[in-house]
This record gives sequence, C-alpha cells and structure tokens, in this order.
Amino acid sequence: MSLHTVEPEIATGDTAALFTATHQALGVIPNLARVMANSPAVLKGYLGVVTTLSTEGTLPAQMRESIALLVAQENGCDYCLSVHAFRGTRTAGLSAAEATGARRGKADDPWAAAVLELAASAVRDRGTVADEQLTAARSAGLSDGQIVEVIAHVALNVFTNYLATAARIEVDWPLVRHTDWTNTPSAPSATSVRSAARNRRTTDSTTKAVTLPTSVHVKPLQHVSAAEAIAWHQVVQASTAHDLPGVPAPDLGQIQAQLTRPALGSRRLMWLATRTDGVPVGVAALRVFTSPGQEHLAEVDLHVDPAHRRLGTGSLLLSAAVAACRAENRRSLIATAPADGPGEAFSGRRGFRRALALSHLLLRLDDTDGAALLRIAEAEHAGYRLTGWTGTVPDGLADSFAAAKNAMNDAPVGDLDYGSVAWDADRVRAMAAVVADRGNTLLTVAAVHDSGAMAGYTEIVIPHGAPPRVQQYDTAVVPEHRGHGLGLWVKAAMASRLRAEHPGVVEIETDNADDNVHMLAVNHRLGFRSYRRTCELQLDLDLDLDLD
Repeated sequence: MSLHTVEPEIATGDTAALFTATHQALGVIPNLARVMANSPAVLKGYLGVVTTLSTEGTLPAQMRESIALLVAQENGCDYCLSVHAFRGTRTAGLSAAEATGARRGKADDPWAAAVLELAASAVRDRGTVADEQLTAARSAGLSDGQIVEVIAHVALNVFTNYLATAARIEVDWPLVRHTDWTNTPSAPSATSVRSAARNRRTTDSTTKAVTLPTSVHVKPLQHVSAAEAIAWHQVVQASTAHDLPGVPAPDLGQIQAQLTRPALGSRRLMWLATRTDGVPVGVAALRVFTSPGQEHLAEVDLHVDPAHRRLGTGSLLLSAAVAACRAENRRSLIATAPADGPGEAFSGRRGFRRALALSHLLLRLDDTDGAALLRIAEAEHAGYRLTGWTGTVPDGLADSFAAAKNAMNDAPVGDLDYGSVAWDADRVRAMAAVVADRGNTLLTVAAVHDSGAMAGYTEIVIPHGAPPRVQQYDTAVVPEHRGHGLGLWVKAAMASRLRAEHPGVVEIETDNADDNVHMLAVNHRLGFRSYRRTCELQLDLDLDLDLD
C-alpha cells in the first residue's frame, strides 16, 4: 500500500508555496516531494537543507550527486538512484562512467575517492566511522567541516531512500535499478581520467581556444535529399533520447517537412556534420527571420549525437551558424535548451546568456475529468460565444483573428530581444498554409464578442501521423477582454473538442514563461502538470564569440 501523494494543482496555502519553491529548486515537482507534502514541515525542512547545502556548502555538485548515488545503491533505492543518475549526468556534469564508479564508491581523483570512502563507511556502518577512516579523509585534504558535510549528505539521502521505499513511490525519472549493472559503463581508468582532467585544465586556461575535430566535415545543405533527411533524423533522434528522455522525437516525415517546406516569415540555413566515413554526427539549422520587426533576429537549433560529443563538432556547427548571422547582419541569436543541462552549459561557455525560463506542462486527456471539462466549456459567458475551425480561418473571421493574434505581442519574453510581429489576414492564412504543407493539422477555438471582435483564442497542432501527443501553439486573450475567464474557457473547449473529434490524442504539451502566472494558473486548473524545464538563450552578436 503506497502513501498518499499531494497534487500541486489542488494544494493551497503553505503547501502550494512549498511546491512553488520545490519547482524553483529542482525544475520539477517529483513524486517524492508530493509524498513529503503530506507533512508540510517535512517538505519545508528538506528544501531548506538541500538549498543551504547546495548554496552555502563546500562540496561541488558532482560530489553531492556522487554521494547520493552511492547511498541509493547501498540502500537499494531505485527511486533515488534514478533521480540522481539523471541529475548527476544531466545537470551536475558526471559522465556515465563516473556515475557508475560513484555507485560502487569508487573515483579516480584521490580527493573524490576519499569522500566516497567516508560516505560508504558512514552508510554501511550506520555512522560508526573508524578513526582510521577519519585520518584517511583528513590526509586526502578534507577539512573537518567537509567531513561534517559528507555525513550530512549521507543522512539526507538515507532519509529520502527510506521515505521513497516506505511510500512505494512510482518512479517518475528514467529508471535505473540498483540490480542492473549490465547497461552502465564501467568506471574509466585513472590514467584516462587524469588525461581528461589535464585536457580540461588546458582548455580552461586558454582564451578563445577551440578543440575542433579534424575528422569531421561540415557541409552546408542547399536542397535536402532523402538521404540527408534520414541522416538529420538519426542525429536528432539520438540527441533527443539522450537529453530529453520521455519526450517524443520528431519522426522522419516531420523532419523532412521541416527541412524542405517553407517557414513563415523566415528562411532556413542548414549544415550537416559527418565523419570521414560518412556517418552523421551533428546538425544545425539557422532560422533567419525576415518579417518587419524581427529582421535583427536568428534562431539556431543544434544537435550532436551523444556518442560524438566533446570532440568539437558542436563548436564547428555553431561557428558556421554565427558566421552566417554576421553575414546576414543579425544582432541577436537565440537557442533553446533543457534548463541546467549540457546544452545550456555548452552555450554559456560560448557567450550565450539565459534570457527566459520556460515550464513545460502536460495534460493527459485520459486522466482528465471529461465532464468537468465540458462544464467549463459549456459555461455561459455573457456577451461572448465560442467558435472553432480546422486549418485556415474562415474569411469572415480573418481580420478579427489577425487583430487578436497581435495580442501575443505582450506575452512575457523575459530578456529576449525577440522583436514584434504584425499580423494581418494574409499572414494568418499563410501560417495555416505552412502548417498544412508540413502535413500537420491546425485546430483553433475562439471566443467572439457580440460586437464581432475576436476576444481570445487557442490553437493546437496535431503533428503528421496523428501521434498521441499534440502541441499547444498560441493562446491569447485581447487586453480589453481580459478578466472574464476567456482563456480557461477556450482551452477547456479545445480539450473537449480533442476528446470528441480526435480520440487517439492522449496528451497536450504546452509551455509557459515562469512569469506568466495567469496562464500557468489556467493550465494548472485544467489539469496540466509540470514535467520539464527549458530556457531560451541569447547571444548578442555585437560581442565577440568565445568558442572556448
């Protein structure tokens, strides 16, 4: 029998505030935090200890995650092992081999090895650390303060292990079992680790030094062939599976459509990186915006196959994209990456800065109360009516729809130099044509005022092939019509429409800027749940690009 989990969507008071703090600290609200919330005091205490140790303690993130992996392995806690295998390799910078070594209590760096030996002694002997162990820790360079921190991390992780096991928590991270060693790389040799450390120190001390692979060729693509689309898809699929587990990668048809079909208000430049034997290892697409109000802007989408990273391929591709931006007289280059992941770290070392944080949310229609959705969708809103269409907006609504589209220009964009877009009837028709040309289906639900003005709308795109997850496009309410619950109304009507007309659709994915509190509240009321975070990064091209 499992313990009750508190759902963030219905939490109030102190518990709701604690969930907000959890999201800020971890980027998600994991099932473990939902169990802790049965006692707000426990969740508050846990967050306080985690935050203080990570911000004021002396142990680096890699070491903290290594201790957590060791303790979870010793206690046979698959939940915590899954959490820290993910966080250790995705956010703290541990390699898969280092994570495996930590589980075994091993590290090639003498200081790290001493920390793990001390942690292993503490967890295995229930705190009865021998004098010899303390002496060895001090000899390796640990201060008494660091010894105290190591034991604190052991105790903290023993608590989470015990709670996760007692609560029988469903694992909501990529699963790693304490009994499974066969698919995890063995720890690297001391020689290889020391060599890698020397290489990192050399790079860190060299200004504008770039390690570029001599065996990789970057080819600009003019007209994408079927073979090149397959190669592109292969790289994106591998990159997505590694960086965004659980997020469906686009299928080959979607990739081919993106690469070969025109985009709205922009044109695309593309590069494919291959080894000398022709194996694709990286791709980059640069979207150069052409609409008035965005002629200063470009956006890069870059992927490197995880098996070929840290060899300079990403730097080669980014160099090509930046050179193209300069040739196009662009002042701002933006990119999207998982928050606190390797993509953001890669970009940060090359001059990008985080300009906007986004929360990604999912609504599972099969877990949603359809009757409740229908009640919201069918509720009366005096002075307004609902309408909807598939594909291109009806001619009689085109002008008012374009006017409503302009309401998106006040959407929160953080510090992004995004510019603005002026919508008219021709542009909204062109947008629908682009979606249809890629084989996707565009659905729109709108609220129309008695005056004939469109007061608000929401859009969903069903990707080609009718996959179970669909993508939220714009949702907006015109400023003078805000405060009447129209955003909730149109989104509930859209969800009800999907359930009725597209029964194969299981999930809706959307994203919100962290400071878009109103739309976040709307989505949470409908049942959307946060499941990952990304950030928008910006490179100011009037600055020198550092490819170190």
